[in-house]
Amino acid sequence: MSFLTLRFFTFFLIVYLVYCLLRHKQQNILLLLASYIFYCLWDWRFSFLLLVPTITDYFCGLRIEACLAPAEKKRYLTLSLAVNLSVLIFFKSFNFFIAELSQLLISFGFNAAMFNLSVILPLGISFYTFKSLSYTIDIYRGQIKPVNNFLDYALFVSFFPSLLAGPIERGSNFLPQIQNKRQITWENIRLGAYLISWGAFKKVFIADNLALMAQDILLHPFVHSRSELLVALYAAAFRLYCDISGYTDMARGLAKFMGFDLSINFRLPYFSRNISEYWRKWHMSMTYWFRDYVFFPVLANTKGNAYLSSFITLLCISLWHSISWESVWRGVYYGLAVCIYQFYKKKLCVADPAKVGRFRSLVSAAVSRITTFHVVCIGGLFYYNYSVESVFELIVKIIGGLNMHDFIASFRNLSVYIWVLLVVEIMQAVRNDELIVMKANVVLKALFYWLIFWGVFGGAGGLGNPFIYFRF
Repeated sequence: MSFLTLRFFTFFLIVYLVYCLLRHKQQNILLLLASYIFYCLWDWRFSFLLLVPTITDYFCGLRIEACLAPAEKKRYLTLSLAVNLSVLIFFKSFNFFIAELSQLLISFGFNAAMFNLSVILPLGISFYTFKSLSYTIDIYRGQIKPVNNFLDYALFVSFFPSLLAGPIERGSNFLPQIQNKRQITWENIRLGAYLISWGAFKKVFIADNLALMAQDILLHPFVHSRSELLVALYAAAFRLYCDISGYTDMARGLAKFMGFDLSINFRLPYFSRNISEYWRKWHMSMTYWFRDYVFFPVLANTKGNAYLSSFITLLCISLWHSISWESVWRGVYYGLAVCIYQFYKKKLCVADPAKVGRFRSLVSAAVSRITTFHVVCIGGLFYYNYSVESVFELIVKIIGGLNMHDFIASFRNLSVYIWVLLVVEIMQAVRNDELIVMKANVVLKALFYWLIFWGVFGGAGGLGNPFIYFRF
């Protein structure tokens, strides 16, 4: 059930009105019931998959804490890992391996009709599985204590605003908010309304419109000009960002209404000065999950080999999104990009305003940001069903030279949809304040909300696409 439907609005309004009348423990029970209803409204048959990590990791967490022998603790951690990852990998990889097996049999002259099978990927499985896994790993590491109340833990896993597409909350941040009393304040409602409206604008007006622009060109890239192709890559990049961050903003806003604070998931990633910084600012709850549970363990087991650790981590992040050859090549691309940056990091000239002047420093920062953004945009080619050879051909085509007249005309069409985003994010970057819009004067805020209202209700792209991360 998408946030951007009348059914969800009705659902949330009923839940919220009842929530406001209840005491703390009753609120938690209501939210747990609402979360399972929310999930079952998609497909009740998959609700048991939400229960599997919940029951498994609640039990394993208690046993890890109770056991004294390290071997016993490790046994229960292994059980948690085995149950969670086996379910996740099965649903993530089944269709891929069946398709590959079918192609292999056909190449040998066999009839592969019997292998034309597929499974539905349960909504949000990547997010609630990783959320639950982090809980048992953190208990094993001694970073948190297990929860004794099963209902509190079940709500931690299934909290409906973040259930389908994150953020991937950690027990250390979110469990205390469940266990302690929460307050509904006018400030939280005001902030929640801002986050929901801004997130809806990014999804409906920017992402859905740019999806039309990008898909028309990138599905048939070789029949379009270099300028059109480059602008389509920009459109695809902004579409991806606004779609995912729009969901996160709305999830944070819904949680704010009820007194919860979900983690910030994006910190202006397209303003990053290098590819490593980009990954520290992009879908941060996911990136930090892989940093803590993949990068650092690999680093420790490879005697501090940061290159190999970074490469494996980026490959795992890509495969987490989907198991396909496109994901493999995308992971290889970003892994190599990060490794190359790390290799040359010490040789890069980082402008110091005190030594080289403020102007040169600003130019250096601008060039670094533009370069990083284009590296990210080129990586977007791997989201489409291109062969590796086709990707290289498209890269050569793009860098072969641009007709500035065509480029400006194409970019003008893109700017119609992103100029509000750029203005807001430049203000946020300059003031280092995510909520800078809320601190503006009455006239500017009125103009902002008018643009939001017009964009959501008058300038929609008409696609009605579900959020991209619902696939994961």
